[in-house]
This record gives sequence, C-alpha cells and structure tokens, in this order.
Amino acid sequence: MKENNLTIGELAKLVNITVRTLRYYDNIGLLTPSDYKEGGHRLYSPEDYKRLQQIQSLKFLGFSLKNIEDLLKEAYTKQESLDEAIDFKMRELLAQKEEIERTVNQLEHMKRIIADKEHINLSLFCFVLYAMIWEETNLDTYSDIKKSLYNITDSERLELDKVYFELYTQLKRLVNQGKKPDSNEAQILIENIVKNIEKTVSFQTKDTTTLSKENIYNPFTDKEVAFLEEAKRYYLQKRGYKE
Repeated sequence: MKENNLTIGELAKLVNITVRTLRYYDNIGLLTPSDYKEGGHRLYSPEDYKRLQQIQSLKFLGFSLKNIEDLLKEAYTKQESLDEAIDFKMRELLAQKEEIERTVNQLEHMKRIIADKEHINLSLFCFVLYAMIWEETNLDTYSDIKKSLYNITDSERLELDKVYFELYTQLKRLVNQGKKPDSNEAQILIENIVKNIEKTVSFQTKDTTTLSKENIYNPFTDKEVAFLEEAKRYYLQKRGYKE
C-alpha cells in the first residue's frame, strides 16, 4: 500500500461525488482501484484520481458512461465529437441562465408588489408567488390568458398586480371583519375589481370574478369566494344585469 493512495471516502470528498458512485464505477469497470488494504477496502492511486477527473469532465459535457469508457481507451479522439459536446453543454447552460434570469425578475417583481406594505397576508403572498411560477411554465397552453396578461408593459403589469394585491387584501379583511356582501365597503371593492378586470379583459365576456376550487387564480377560502360571489351578484343587480 502506497502512502499517497486515497481511500474511497477520501477520493469521493476530493472530487465531490458519492462513495456509492465510486463503487458503481468499480462495478462496471470504469474506474477500478489500484490497490486494496486489509479488509478489502478500496485504495486509489494518483493515476486513478487523474482518470476520475477525466470521467467527470466528460460526464459534465453530457457523454454517457459507456461513451466515456470507449473514449478513454485511446489517448486521442476526434475534435468533432468534443466540439459537438461542448456546443450541447453551452446550449444547456444558456437555457439555465435564461431561467435563472426570469426567476430573478419574478422575485424583483414580487418585492415591488409588497414594498409599501407593513404586514402581508401570507396565503395571498404565496398565491401570487406561485402564480408567477405557474405562468412561466404553463401559460403557453392558455393563449387567451397569456394575451391578456402580456399585452401590457412591465410597468403597467406591476401597477396592476399591486392594485390586485391590495384589493384581495381588502377582501380578506372585510370577510374577517364580518362585513356584509351588500355593504358599502364590499360594493366599492367589487367596483374596483371590475374596473381593473376591464383593463385586461372584457367583464361581459370573461366572468373573471367567478371563482372555483379548480381555478388556479383563486387565493381565497370558500367563505371569501362566497362573499365575493354574493357581493358581485348584488353589484350586477343594482346595475340592471340579469342572472
């Protein structure tokens, strides 16, 4: 046993991989330890360490373990195969970079929405944050919603979101205070909600104030939904709309 050999645990820590991975590499013959100590514990030489660096480098570029095994049989390989692997990895990293930048922008947007609030309703905050994440991954499927949400500037979207956040906070506060759906406060709230809905979609054609458990844009409890529906019904009746 040479003094500069590494145990499996030491090598795993050095390369930042798991002991299980090294055992797997040994089992498939990709990286076999040069020596063993008493008890059959694996020992890795500096040359083994160099081979592991090569394995991890090629794995980083997206090569399969079988491809890596074949590549390492020779000292040289074609430039074309490495060039293609680098291009693939660069595209992958650039996509990750774009996703990170979108997430950072969303978090900045969220900070601006709540910037002037001293206390935040946690369920409403989590709903808005989740909705932002949902938009990025799902709105391509819902083209009508996407058009209505993105046919405005970033500053207009921010102001709209801030207004909605405040209106939804007011709704929760009114229900918590035991206000009636036909109260003056509730009717002012409904009127403001309708006005803001009309900035993005038609109130007559898109019944956006109708909320259900299946509606992803519903941050409310059943009691709050019932309050909103009743307040909306009273609001429409007062203005001559039929049920």
